[in-house]
Amino acid sequence: MRLAVAAVIQSKWFHIVLTLTYATIFVYQVIYSSTQSIISTQQNHNVQPTYKSISSSSSSPSFSVDILSVASINRTDLLKVQETIFKSHPIVRNFFNATEIDDYDPTCYKDITFDHVYKVSSFCRRRRNVPRLSRQFSVMRNMYARHQWLSTKPNPTGWLCAIQRPYSGLKKVYQHYQVMKQSYPDYFIIFDDDSYYNMDTFYKQHSNINSTRLSVTAGCLVRQPIHLINFTFPFGGFGAVFSKGSMEYLFTPIICPLMIIGNGTIPMLVPHTNSEAICHQLSQDLFFELQYFQQGDSLFDLIYKYVNVERYRDVDLWNANGGGGFCMHSDWVMGYFINYYNVSEHVVDPYYKHTAEARIESYQGSEIYAHPSGMCKNERNCPIGSDICHKPSIDWMLNEAKNWKMKINDTTDHQSR
Repeated sequence: MRLAVAAVIQSKWFHIVLTLTYATIFVYQVIYSSTQSIISTQQNHNVQPTYKSISSSSSSPSFSVDILSVASINRTDLLKVQETIFKSHPIVRNFFNATEIDDYDPTCYKDITFDHVYKVSSFCRRRRNVPRLSRQFSVMRNMYARHQWLSTKPNPTGWLCAIQRPYSGLKKVYQHYQVMKQSYPDYFIIFDDDSYYNMDTFYKQHSNINSTRLSVTAGCLVRQPIHLINFTFPFGGFGAVFSKGSMEYLFTPIICPLMIIGNGTIPMLVPHTNSEAICHQLSQDLFFELQYFQQGDSLFDLIYKYVNVERYRDVDLWNANGGGGFCMHSDWVMGYFINYYNVSEHVVDPYYKHTAEARIESYQGSEIYAHPSGMCKNERNCPIGSDICHKPSIDWMLNEAKNWKMKINDTTDHQSR
C-alpha cells in the first residue's frame, strides 16, 4: 500500500492535480472543522485549574512571545516559579503548560511498569528483519534508550510517558488559539519546566527580525556524528524557538491529491502552499509516518498521531513488520519533522549548504557535537544574566526575574518623566 501511494505521489500528474485541487474550495468544511475544534477545546483546555494557560497582564504589545512549559504534576513548584517569572515580562502574552493530565494517555505514568519500558526499548532497538527500514531511522533506533541506561533513571516509566508530552502541549496551545481567536505570536518557545530564558535579551535579539519567515532555533542543538548521519535536533531542556511563520506552517492543512487514503475522498480545504514538497517527503516514508496521514491533516496533526497512536501500554501488540510502534525520543521527532519537512529555512552555515535537511539554527552557535559549546554549557550553575539556563535553582531564577522587573520599572520611570 505504501509503495503504491509513494509511486502515485511522485508521478508527473501531481502538480496538475494539485493545481486543480487548489481551485476547488468549499468554505463550509473549513467552518465545520473549526467548530469541532472549538467544541473540543472548550471541553478539554482548562484541565488544570491552577496551572492553566495564563495571559500576561500587559496590554497586547507589538511584539509578542508565547511559552509552553513541558512539566509534571510531581514538581509543580518549578512550574509555579516559571509562571511567576515569565508573566512578569510584558512581551509574554501567554504562558502554557503540559503535564500528565494533558497526555493522550493520561494514566500512562501510573499504569505502565518497567516491564513495558524494557519491552519498548527492546522493540525499538531491534533493526534486523524490519522491512524498508531507512538508513536514517536505522541509525536513530540504534541510539534508542538502552536497558542499562533506563535502569539508572529514578523514574523510567515517567520518563517514557513524558516523551509524547510536548505534542499534547502543542495541541492544547493550538486549541487555545482557535477558541480565543488569537493570532500566532511573533515567537513561540517550548521548553522544560526546569528551563530559563532571559526575555530581555530575547527581545533585543528578535524584535527587529521578520517573524513571518520560517525559522526554528534550538537553544542547544545536538548534532549526530556526521560520518553516520546528518541529523540535528533541539536538546529539550534548552528549548526551541518557532517563528510565527513556522507556527503557521505547522498548522496549515495538507492536500495530497493523488494519495488515496481511507475512503478516497479529498476534503476541500485551503491547502498548504508547500503541499507538493510535503507530499513528496511523505512518499519517502523514512520514519514510517505515512500510515498516519489523512487528507486535510496539518503537519502537526500528522506529528500528533505519529507520536500518540501507538501507546506504550500496548507494546505487546506492536507490529514490527508493519512499521508499527513508536520508536523516537521526543527531541528526535522535532528534529526529523523540522529538518525533513522544511518547517524552517536552510541554515546559514556554509559548511552544510549541500545538506538539504539542515534547517534548525543553533542559538548563537550553541551545539553539542564532540563537546558542548555556547549555551549548551549552561546547566545548573549558570552565570548571572545568562540568555538560557537548564536546571537552574529556583532562587537563581527568582533573582533573574527581580533583575527584569528592576529594568522594566527603571524604563517606565524614565519614560514618564
